[in-house]
Order: sequence, then C-alpha cells, then structure tokens
Amino acid sequence: MAQPTTPEYKVNYEDERFGQVEADKNQALTELEQTYGGMIGQADQYYQQQIDATKQWADKQQQLQQEQTDFAIEQVQQQKDQAYKDYTKEQSGAYVDWQKNSDAYGAQAEQLAGAGLKNTGFAESSQVAMYNQYQNRVAVAREAHARAVLNYDNAIKDAQIQNNSVLAEIAFQALQKELELSLAGFQYKNQLVLEQANKKVELENTYYNRYLDVLNQINQENALAEEVRQYNQQYELSVKQMDEQIRQYNQTYQQQVKEYNEGIRQFNEEIARLKAKDAQEYQLEIKNLELKKQQLAEEKKQYEADQKLKQEQLQLQKQQLAEEKRQYDSTLAYQKQQAAAKTSSSGGSSTVKKSTSSSSSGSSSVKKTTTTNNNSSKVTIDTKSLSAVGLPVMTSEAKLASMVASGELNVKQVGNKLVFSRGSQPKGQSTLNKYTTLTTRASK
Repeated sequence: MAQPTTPEYKVNYEDERFGQVEADKNQALTELEQTYGGMIGQADQYYQQQIDATKQWADKQQQLQQEQTDFAIEQVQQQKDQAYKDYTKEQSGAYVDWQKNSDAYGAQAEQLAGAGLKNTGFAESSQVAMYNQYQNRVAVAREAHARAVLNYDNAIKDAQIQNNSVLAEIAFQALQKELELSLAGFQYKNQLVLEQANKKVELENTYYNRYLDVLNQINQENALAEEVRQYNQQYELSVKQMDEQIRQYNQTYQQQVKEYNEGIRQFNEEIARLKAKDAQEYQLEIKNLELKKQQLAEEKKQYEADQKLKQEQLQLQKQQLAEEKRQYDSTLAYQKQQAAAKTSSSGGSSTVKKSTSSSSSGSSSVKKTTTTNNNSSKVTIDTKSLSAVGLPVMTSEAKLASMVASGELNVKQVGNKLVFSRGSQPKGQSTLNKYTTLTTRASK
C-alpha cells in the first residue's frame, strides 16, 4: 500500500492580507502627506502674512513720517514765502517813501520852497540823504530776507535729513522683523519636515511589522493545517485499528461460542447414547458427563460475560476516541474563531496563536503526549510500544492508567520515555507509582 504523500505548504504572497497591509500603509502614508503638507502650507501662508503685515506697517509708518516731514517743510516754505513777501513789501515801501520825499511837487518840496531852500545845496543834500535812506532800507531788507531764506532752507534740509534717518530706521526695523519671521518660518517648516520624515519611518516600521505578523500568521496556519492533517490521518488509522480489533474480537468470540456449542452438543449426544442403553453401569458416567456439560455451560456463560465486557470496553474506547476527536475539532474551531477576532480587531496585524494545551477531559494531540514525573522532568509516551502491545497510539491516558492499575499493562521509564509492555506483573502500588502522572491526570 502506497504511503500518503505529505502536502507541501508554501506562503501565498498573493494572500489578500498582504494586499490589505500594503493598502493600509499607502493610505496611512497618503494621510500623513496630506496632514503635514497642509501644516507646512499653512505655516508658509501664516509667516508670509506676517511678513506682508510687517511690510505694510513699514509702508504706513514711512507714509506717515513722510507726510509729517512734508507738512513741516510746507510750514517752513510758507514762512519762507512770507519772508519774501515781507522783503518785497519793505522794498516797495522804501521805494514809495523815497519817491514821495523826492517828488519836486510833493510836500517835502513845498516845505523847502517855503523855507527858501529849494534849489539850494541843502535841498540837494536832502535828496541824497533820502536816496541813501532808501538804499539802506532796501539793503537791510535784502540782508534780513537772505538770512531768513538761509535759515528756512537749513530748516528744510534738517527736516529732510531727519526724515531720511527716521525712514531708514523704519526700513531697518521692518527688514529685521522680516528676517526674524523668515527664520522662524524656516525653522518651523524644517521641524515639520523632520517630524514628517520620522512619522514616515515609524509608519514604515509599523507596517513592516504587520507584514511580518501576517507572514508569521500564515506560517502558523500552515503548521496548524499540517498538525490537523496529521491528527486526522492518525485518527483514521486509530479508528481502522480499533475496528480491526473489534472485528478480530467478534471473530474470536463467534469461533469460541461455536466451539462451546459444539462441545455441549457432543455432551448431549453422548449422554443420549448412554441413556439409550439404560444400563446401571452407565449412570455414573452419565452423571460425570452431565457435570462436565454443566461446567462447560458455565464456562461458556462466563466467557460470554467476559467477551461482552471486552466488547463494551472496545466500544467505550472507540467512543472516547471519537469524543477526543470532537473535542479536538471544537478546540481547533475555537482557536480559529479567536484568531479571526484578534485579526479583525487589530486590522490584520494579529497572528493566530496555536494552542498546544489539551482539553480538560483528556483529549490527546497527534503529537506525543507530554507528562511530568515527580522530579518535574518531561517524559513522553513511547507510541511504538503502544503499537507493539496492540493498542492504538491515540489511546487515552485514562485508559492506559486503568490498564496499568489492573496489571494488564506493565510500564517502565527508559530515558525520557514511558515504555509499555504486556506481562504477568501483578497489579499493585509499585506499578502505579511508576505511572503516577497518568493516574493523576486521568483523575483530573
């Protein structure tokens, strides 16, 4: 008979969970890019608004300063114009006065004529004096006007110089503020860029770990699938062995009952033959045959009772094996359900944890059962020895403990293995002490 081939388990990198991790990572990176891109854009906009506001403040301050200076210069210019008007007025007044005094027909001429001084040297000198007085007035007015103009021009120049200084100070303050804002904006933007880069690295690491979790989960699923396959394969083998053992018991039982029935028939036939002779000498022999027949019937009855008990034990073992299979399947289904719940709650990052503990009713795994002796050292059951004594390798610990306690099986520890054998060792506490762990776990 050809041995069944072991399936080859490979990681399916086309599994939708890998695609989900990649999709989640891309979505997270997109959201990160949008978040920090928006923050960087808002930061640029904010600092640019601050810089524009600084420029607007500087323009407004310069405008106010220029208007103030222009107004001051305008006032000085008005005073300068007024000085020119005063100079012109004084010059015109001096000329008018000189013309009045030097007029040949004026009041001054009439006074000189009345005094008899007209056309005399006094009159001539008076004309010269009045002209000189006119020239002096004009010269004084011109000099005063020139000094005033100089002072007003100096005042205008000083106002312009002070205005330029204030304008330069305003421009300097604005430029300094713009540089501070530009530097702060650059630092904040650079901080956001570094944070974004760090967040991106964190996301890459997070989703790489999720990828590894999915890979580990798939590997564990493959390992679990192989364990289930081996369990089911061993279970089917154990069921076949159990059925064969039951068949052999039935065949032996039927053959033995047939032999008992044949023996009873032969006794009946011999008794009938002897009774037919009706001789006194055969009465004792007939009684002996009747006694042997009765003993054979009693032996048959006892045999049938023993075989019935064995049949019940075999059926019970088969039921226990089926119950262990049911509990194993139930535990496996619960593990898968828990793994699915963890996977859905963590977005696919959780992994299926494979439970290696047996059920509370003593269900066994396809792997060799592990027990602990009184010295806390781990030992395992030698499954080959179970096969050698005609027991399924999946025989429950409760059954093994019972057979050891009854003396039907002998057990001894060889290294880290419990080796079973059939023998005539009498049952007793010494045998049970060798198998304390099994009896203890069976009682639990």
